[in-house]
Parts: sequence; structure tokens; C-alpha cells
Amino acid sequence: MPVTFGQPFKTGDWKHKETGLVARDNFNQPVPLQYDDISSHRDGSSRFAVLNAQLSGLQAGERRIINLFTGSASAPPQLLPSNPAWNLSLEAKIYNQQVNVVTFGDRNGHTDGTPFLVGEKIVMTITGPTTESFQQTITSDMAGGGYITLTKIAEAFQQLVNSQSQTYIGEKIGGGYEKLWLKTKNPSQGAFQVSFSYSGQAKITQVNQSNYEAPQTWVIDGQDLLKQQISMANASQSSANRRFHGPVASEFKLAIPFKNVSTGKTHDFLTARLDTRMFEGGQKIRTNVIIENNWTFKANPKNITYEMAFKVNGATVHQQPIFTHYHHARWQKVLWTGVEPKVQLRHNMRYFLDSRAVWNYDLSIRVSEATLAAEATNLARARTQQATLGPMGNAFLEPSFGSTGGRPEIGPLPRWTALYLISQDERARASMMAVADAAAAVPIHFRDENTDSPINTVANPNVSTHFNSNNLPDSTDPTIWGPDTAHQASYVYVPYLLTGDNFYLDEAMFWASWNVFSMPASYREFGKSLINRQQVRGSAWALRSIGEAYRIVPDNHSMKSYFKTVLDNNLAWYKQNYVVNHLGSPMGAIQHEVGQTPPWQNDFVGTVMALLAENNEPNAKDVHDWFSQFNVGRFMNDANGFCAAHAPGYYWKNADAQGNYFTTWSQLYAANYPADVGKACSSLTLADGYPDNAGGYAAYARGMLGAAAGAQATGAVAAYAKWKAMTPLMDAEFAKDPNWAIVPR
Repeated sequence: MPVTFGQPFKTGDWKHKETGLVARDNFNQPVPLQYDDISSHRDGSSRFAVLNAQLSGLQAGERRIINLFTGSASAPPQLLPSNPAWNLSLEAKIYNQQVNVVTFGDRNGHTDGTPFLVGEKIVMTITGPTTESFQQTITSDMAGGGYITLTKIAEAFQQLVNSQSQTYIGEKIGGGYEKLWLKTKNPSQGAFQVSFSYSGQAKITQVNQSNYEAPQTWVIDGQDLLKQQISMANASQSSANRRFHGPVASEFKLAIPFKNVSTGKTHDFLTARLDTRMFEGGQKIRTNVIIENNWTFKANPKNITYEMAFKVNGATVHQQPIFTHYHHARWQKVLWTGVEPKVQLRHNMRYFLDSRAVWNYDLSIRVSEATLAAEATNLARARTQQATLGPMGNAFLEPSFGSTGGRPEIGPLPRWTALYLISQDERARASMMAVADAAAAVPIHFRDENTDSPINTVANPNVSTHFNSNNLPDSTDPTIWGPDTAHQASYVYVPYLLTGDNFYLDEAMFWASWNVFSMPASYREFGKSLINRQQVRGSAWALRSIGEAYRIVPDNHSMKSYFKTVLDNNLAWYKQNYVVNHLGSPMGAIQHEVGQTPPWQNDFVGTVMALLAENNEPNAKDVHDWFSQFNVGRFMNDANGFCAAHAPGYYWKNADAQGNYFTTWSQLYAANYPADVGKACSSLTLADGYPDNAGGYAAYARGMLGAAAGAQATGAVAAYAKWKAMTPLMDAEFAKDPNWAIVPR
């Protein structure tokens, strides 16, 4: 029985350039093993590898341990059949659905337009497959000509259409404010017209964003391309489309555009990527079918509405119902030819964490059965509620990234990922993987047609999608998403570490790349690709994504040098500007604006920098130590006039009215907590930062201090112990929401 998984390694444990890797099971029997896609530590030893193992005689319900050793293995690559019984084809029926965009009012930015008045009646009539009218009377909270009141009118008509119509649907997507998108519920229902009866002076306009056209069929057939790749592999010829070829498994990356069955025309955007992994001489074939709509430089990117049949030897083995595939998004479906192996693989989690691939999560936490059962229930509910979105569903993610407040995905790792690392329960894993797949639907995926890789901002120093400087083809088609960097999670890094699936590797690169070019080119100093000129939290999460991509991209991958350069440039910038030049506060805080710093966002940067320091990334240790003056110090200076009870602050003044930065803890305390100056720290009640909550500022601090201790920051071990003792109610909450449950190593 074949099994594929990812495996991180401690620095120095496996010097793969000097020796191989072999495996034995718990019966001390050799296990055929293959290792590929190695990423190295800075010292040259293996940091991560994708492993394929072949287990013999594994019975249902049996537990088998695979032990790894350094050693030599000499088995030749498997010989593959020249014409495997695969014959996978895809058939997409693509609809060009009519979409009308209605705009209420004529405001100009923040300048109000002609107002709607209280009592005025608006009747909207849609004539098409059915004729339906919807009437709204302007209420006091809708009256006016600004974006707030106009948005309420659009939302009212959306509610009317969606609650009353069997044919039409109204959408308010992506911050459209006073805009309402109208279309038929079923894309095949045809064309329609929209008219209004309104006697007032305010303006109502509409634009036909797209016209209805009869559906067309587009197909791909990958058999000939797979046969070509197999022939090259059997002949030991190199190929850029071959991921690996060894004694246990061979994987080929086949990229094929869809073609119109009537005209033979290649689709401008819709592309299938068939990551085809073959085991046991081709008797078992796993195909990860990835459908992309994400070219970067082609004009007029757009949403595509279709249904798709997956066929093997002409017989449909899976049917994807009709849905709208967002622009700059992708999705996947895994198919097996032959019997699919049903294996649950669990890592040695102590070693996994000790490798420094991730932070040191508290493995002593016991996640309750009720928490895990709720995961399965909640995931099933989300899938049911989002069924019409198809693969573009958001699972547990908040589609509007900029929404205020804490969320379970925001942290060093998302809640579901941390739950899985601690419990290795399949229900937590299902939630984690659902979130990873949902991240692929966010319109941040830009594949360079010239390189077939995500955008390289060193090679393309001027590209940007920032709204002030967007110079790439843009789409006005609506999606449910509003992505940003400041509220971004780590969606796919751990899923790749666990599975070794190329889909998640590409996802990690897409996110890290977008986090750079979503900024104005001048802000990032063009090809230097710096990420510091944004919110403090945004720079933390962007740097995290860059570090993740660098750590997992294989050494022989074309994007490896890019992510190394970007990571090195950013860490060098932080060291030069903070450690050497003492930018901003001499106490080690990062400024939100002149004279103000957010401690909790500093904790985000400190947590990310700690893991980079633990991985011996150049300059990371020096930078982390500099920031730890503030991050650790604010918990350890009771004797110097700053009580730790106030350490998990929101925004603090850290300069006087003349802009002179504070240099002592007593100055900082007096400026922010004047009422408590002179009080004994022991007399203060800890109330700041939600100390009994796993998702508040106090929890952020717990995680940061645990990470800082792992990075050997001065005083961090003592600070963590002190803060843990001051926040005992948090421990029980971490068992339900552990994304900040990081402890000293």
C-alpha cells in the first residue's frame, strides 16, 4: 500500500548530499522508501522532503510505524506502462451568463449625490424568463445621497429579490456599496431586462456587465501528454514536467488548456493541471486535478461559470455541478485509478515541532471530544450552506479580510491547524484542509504566462495590484472575497508539510508572491521586494508567508532563489534600520504612526521573527533580540515603573507631544496609564487584553513570549512563566482554541 507524506528534519539530522534515507517498520522489516523535493537548511542539511513509502501486508485497522534512518538505498526507478489505463478527460460546459449592475445614486467619492427622499417609492421590474417586480419605499435610514444610505437601498433590493424571486438573484459583493449585481439563479435561463419606475430626482443607473450566450463545451484529454512523459521517464530523459520518478512513485505535472469542441480554440484562461502520481508500476494512479483561472498578463480576466464532468475511459467518475469560478482563483479534485489507499498517517509530532518547521505548540493540551465533534458538525454545516459556491466556498474563513475583531484563522497558525498539530485527530485535519482549499478560491493567484510560476517581483519590479498603482489586467467581476495582508492567515504551509502535495506548495508561493506585489512597487523599493511599509501586523504576516515559502520550496525549484532573495532583503532591511540605525523607538517598538505603537501587533512581528531566528535565517536573531527589548521587557519592568498587568495593550503613546521618543518604562507607563502611576503592581487587577480568552491580546502575548523563549531572547523564559501564572484562565481556553498556545522549547 503506497503512502505519500511530507517530513521536516532538524538541522544537521540528515545530510542528504552525503547519505541517503532508508526506512524500517516496527517489525524491523525494510520499507521501500523514496525521497524527493528536498529543501535544505542554511547549513546544507535537509530541512524538508516529500517521502513515498510502500507498505506491505497492511491490514484494515492495523497500526504500522515507519522509522527513518540515514543510509544508502539503490533501488532503480519503477518501470511504467507506456499506455496506462488512465485515459482521464475533462468536459466543461461553460455559460456566459448575463449580469446587470445597478447603481443607486450619483455620489462622487465622499461627496454626496442627489439624495433619495423619505417616502419615495422605487419599483424595479425584471423581464426575462419570468417578469417580476420589487418595490421599496425609502425610509429615514435610506434617505440621502452618501454611500452609507445608498448602500442600504442596494441591500434592501438585494433582500427583496433573494427572498421573493424564484428566477433571479441579487448580489452585494466585494464592497460594492450602492451597487447591486443581478443575474438569473440558473445561468442557462437566458437573457433579461431591468427597468425602474421612480419619480424622484436621485439617479438610478445600470450597466450590462455581460450578455447571455448559449453554453459551449470545452474539453481536455491528458493521455497523450502522460504517455510522452512516461516514455521520457523510462528512458531516463529529463523533463521539466516530471516532479519525481523513483522506485516507489513517479509524479508528472501536466498543464493543458481547455479547447472548444466546435472551433478548436484554446480557452484564454481556463487551464487544467493534472498532477499525476503513479504507484506499483502504474497499477495505482492518483491524479490531483487542478483547475485554474489565474493568468497574470492576459487582458480581461473574468469569472467563468461552468459545470464539469471528470471522465475515465469515457465514463463519468465525478460531476462538478454548475458554479462560478472566480478570476485569479483555483481549485482541486483528487481522483484515483485503481483502489484508493485508505491510510491515516500521523507524524511523530514531538520531532515535527522540534524541527523548527513551526512554533513549539503545547502538546500537553488535551482537546476534548466535544470540541472535535463540533468541528465535524460545523464543517458539514458550512459545506451545506456554501454548496452553491461550489469549490469557491469559504469554509470557515471570513471573506472580508478587513472585518474588525479577532478571528480563529488569525494567529501564528489558524485554530484548526493548531488543533490538528496538538491532537492529530482526523476531524481537526478535515477542517484544516477545508480552509486550505478555500484559500485557493481567493483572487490573489497570479501565474506568470512566461515562466508558468507565480509572479517574481525581482524579475518584475514594477508590477502591482495595489488600488493606487494597479498595472496588471484587472477584473470587475464580483467575488465574495476582499483579501488583504493585515488580516491574513497561514492557510497552506502546514498542509504542505503534512502531505507533500504540489497543490499546497504552489498555494504557499502564490500567497507569498501576492503579499509582495499587492503593495505599490515604490513602497517595496521595486525589486528589493520589501514588505515593511504597511500596518505592523501586515508586515508580520507578509514576512511569515515569505519565510514559509522559502522553507518549503525545493532547492531545485525555479522560485527558490527568488524567495531566498526576498527573505534576505527584508531581514537585512530590518537589521539595518532597527538594530543599526535605531529607527523609531529606542525601546524596540515598531511604530504604527508617529508617536504611537500597537503592542499586540508588535507581538505578531516578534512571533514571526522568533521562528525565523530559530531557523538561523541571516539577521533574524539580531532583529528579534532588538524587538524583544519591548516585547519581553514590558512584562519584566514592574520595578522600573511599568506594571505587567497593563502589558497587553492596544495602542500606546510612546513619544511626547514634541515627538521625542520615551526612553524609560516609567515614561511609557505614565503616558498611557496615568491613573495607576504610584500604585503597587501587585494591587492591580489584570483586566487588559482579555486575560481569560484564547484570542485576545493577552493570548497573543503568551504565544509571543513562548516563541521568544524558543529563540533565546533575554528574559523571555522568565517573562513567559510570569505571564502564564498571571493568566491561568487562559489554559482551559487553549484546549478549544490553541493557535496562540506556544510554549518555550
